Amino acid sequence: MTQVESATTAAVVLAYHPDAVAVQNIERLRMQVSRVYVVNNSPDEATQRALTAFHADDGVTILDQPGNVGVAAGFNAGMRAALSDGFDFVWIFDQDSSVNAGTLETLVRAHRAAGPRVGVVGPALRSDATGIVYARERGVGAREVDVVISSGSLFSRELIGTIGLHDEPLFIDYVDHDICLLARRHGFRNLKVFEAILDHRFGDSDPVRLLGRRVYLSNYSTLRHFHAARNRVIVIRRYGFGRWFWEDIWFTGKGWAKVLLLERDRPEKIGAALRGLWSGLRYPARRRKW
Repeated sequence: MTQVESATTAAVVLAYHPDAVAVQNIERLRMQVSRVYVVNNSPDEATQRALTAFHADDGVTILDQPGNVGVAAGFNAGMRAALSDGFDFVWIFDQDSSVNAGTLETLVRAHRAAGPRVGVVGPALRSDATGIVYARERGVGAREVDVVISSGSLFSRELIGTIGLHDEPLFIDYVDHDICLLARRHGFRNLKVFEAILDHRFGDSDPVRLLGRRVYLSNYSTLRHFHAARNRVIVIRRYGFGRWFWEDIWFTGKGWAKVLLLERDRPEKIGAALRGLWSGLRYPARRRKW
């Protein structure tokens, strides 16, 4: 990592009742950037204790929120602070991800090599549970894509200045789809960088056996199922059925197969998803304020 890349890039990390892995990720990020903004979405005593060590670190700024403001608003709070402090790139994370050494250098190098109008630049995903890079995340170099996951992705000042920030009313789920597709609408090219690997956990990543094979359950809450269903419809209404949709429908279908076959509270989760679909159809989808 060059001093220039470190000095011009800030990291933003969401903290919601952070565990030891989340705290360790903040420590790893401090080794790659000059400043980390920790957006505290659970301003309680337990979280304050977990983040105690960072209060004495001049390279860490903790941004306490009034409560759980959500993923979109949390990312935006950190991104605004980083831009206000003069950083040219913002590297954002939720707490289900773990960074690896050299990742930022790889992302910045890909961004610079791609030329003008570069949008969101994101890593390839590796399962934190298995240590295996997902089949759809394997490749060489950088490839233009519709959507990358927000966590672990790099945003430039130019991009944010043109398209704005994440859509806060979406709260969680499909926040990344929305901002990536908005970037494409404005003529930016989003990139997935295959040599930049991010270890990521989807929900609980709870291992169970199905037909002799080990599969991992997310066990998402009814709230997550509501927002996922609602926001999927909103994104479709905003951007239509592109390549992103067919990739997403494969992932969504696998997730719901696990819910219906193996997870608890199935009726409640199905009900939440149906309410989300109806809410998405009624939502004023064109009203995007951020």
